[in-house]
Amino acid sequence: MAGSKCSFPSRDEVEHFLSDLPPSMNRYTYEGKEQFDQILKIEYDRFERSLHHLDPNAPEISEYFVIAIDPSSFEKEFLLPDPIAGLRLFYHAALHILILRMTTPEHAQAAMALNSEVLETLQPMGLFRALQGFGGVNIDVGNGSIKQPDWGWGPIRRSRGDPQRPKVVVEVAVSETATNLRNNARLWVDPVRGRANMAITVKVNRKKPQITIDTYEWDSVSQYPIVIPFHHIFGGAPEIPKETDVQLGRQHLVNFATSPAVFAEV
Repeated sequence: MAGSKCSFPSRDEVEHFLSDLPPSMNRYTYEGKEQFDQILKIEYDRFERSLHHLDPNAPEISEYFVIAIDPSSFEKEFLLPDPIAGLRLFYHAALHILILRMTTPEHAQAAMALNSEVLETLQPMGLFRALQGFGGVNIDVGNGSIKQPDWGWGPIRRSRGDPQRPKVVVEVAVSETATNLRNNARLWVDPVRGRANMAITVKVNRKKPQITIDTYEWDSVSQYPIVIPFHHIFGGAPEIPKETDVQLGRQHLVNFATSPAVFAEV
């Protein structure tokens, strides 16, 4: 990655890219690992204090912070075999911007509750153990940019030449705007960038027990029911009659939306 040859982005480009994220998030410039460790402590402490003093009339709490970092430093410091626990990242290489999101209970629990519903539908097909989960792993989304999904699925057995990356992706949003959530979904299903067959978005309302679920493919958006075509998630056609599309109908969505885990911290 030839980070030293990249031109610096304009301020307007950076501001436009960040415009759909919470305005209360803090911004930093990367100065080394020791400074980053200090930033992590500051941000975690701030966020923990905010969660324990929720005020319905207060501005939305931001679990985000942003670091300006050049591509070569990002590659050296952040493209590690083990991701940083409790964080999700999106690095935009052209803008030299690293967006970091502290994983909240809502993010983790919503992703796991949806995963449980999907696995339940696969059990009668005998495919309960045929999926690989993708959570917090670095995925190349083109031009040196990296993004980590909240969750995703792909087949454990892949055809020759098929890259190890999620075919269906889950994005959970709490404080970010609906526009930002849509943009993330569209990035994932972009056939050049995210290369996923489908993105499922979950918007959790922190102030009341309400969620909104949408599904995205490259040429469509839908809400109910959630149908994941078999070939989208497994990369091939069904082989026996009981192997069908993954359908999360009304009862599955009710189970997910009323899961105690999803709203345990709301």
